[in-house]
Amino acid sequence: MRVLDSGTVSDGHTIPGHRVNCAFTTINRLHDGTILVSGRWGSERDSSDGHACIWATADLGRTWELRYDGYGRGSWDGTPGEMKGLTSTELNPGRLTATVLWVDRSDPDLPFIHPDTQGLLPMRILHVESADGGCTWSPPRRMDTSPHLAASPCSHAVIRLPGGVLAQPYEQWKVYEDPAPGRPAARLRFSRDGGRTWPEYATVARHPDNALAYWDQRLAIHPVDGRLVAMFWTHDFKAGSDIDIHIAFGTPDGRSWTIPRCTGLPGQHCQPLSLGGDRLLAAYPRRRDPPGIVLSISEDFGVHWDRERDLLVYDSTAGTESGAGGGRTSSELWGDMERWRFGHPRMVRLPGNEVFVVYYAGDDSIKTARWARVGV
Repeated sequence: MRVLDSGTVSDGHTIPGHRVNCAFTTINRLHDGTILVSGRWGSERDSSDGHACIWATADLGRTWELRYDGYGRGSWDGTPGEMKGLTSTELNPGRLTATVLWVDRSDPDLPFIHPDTQGLLPMRILHVESADGGCTWSPPRRMDTSPHLAASPCSHAVIRLPGGVLAQPYEQWKVYEDPAPGRPAARLRFSRDGGRTWPEYATVARHPDNALAYWDQRLAIHPVDGRLVAMFWTHDFKAGSDIDIHIAFGTPDGRSWTIPRCTGLPGQHCQPLSLGGDRLLAAYPRRRDPPGIVLSISEDFGVHWDRERDLLVYDSTAGTESGAGGGRTSSELWGDMERWRFGHPRMVRLPGNEVFVVYYAGDDSIKTARWARVGV
């Protein structure tokens, strides 16, 4: 594997103050070849002015167009808030469906993560649609996640399963004032009516003793037999440190899953991407040895990984990442997340054995969306 080209997602204009901190990058390649990049931008990593933008390129990153700027548009149902990205998919040609995490910012002084309980501000999973390539969006439609509280879609788009069933990945944590330990779980919610209702769910991963957290699930579908694969940023609560990325395998209908097991990949939130046949590519941030964005490849759909072929797509020169040494309290860990200088890699396939990778990166003051085109 090798990096063929790279750059910054930008239209060349000076970055305004409310857009100097990018995170939660996502990507979508449309039927016509256009690539859309979204994410959360704000004046800080955690700020009440957080908003979603959508950037588009029709020439593999050489030029970019700002198609949607969500600054000042975060209110929902009369409540001030922020929308952390528009993670889109083109379920039908010319019709985009995007998943949104909306966060209640009615009190702009409250941090997203409670400093004592580590609970999260009130939030909702919403779906919106666009018929003009992401320039405008329909009114949001809320997805009911009951009985699961503090549910987040983990910046994951809706996926289509056999029989036309739609599935929305999400995870649960705990509400803002809850002093009890969090009990994270990765779930799938199902819709049989095109996304109007989501009455059924399946558990993808949850540790029976709450010893491990399987965070930020990312899914891929085998192109031949429809098997699902999910990869997780995995955290050991007792040790207070991240351990290697874990992986689970699911039936094509998303209802049954294997127990997550270790991959040996030393990273956090990880996106798997099917390259055809049994080839599977993984993109993830590595916080040490050295820190950066890494690609790893498997020739048997995630059972084994050829680490000798790892590619460092982005080499951070900003020094050791906060908390990289491990042994952190829960409060320290959540604080580390606010200080990380790069992360959230996502990718799509291109013609000719290439992939297009997007991620955020920068320093302690400015973080931008970056991209790389990689030959695999």
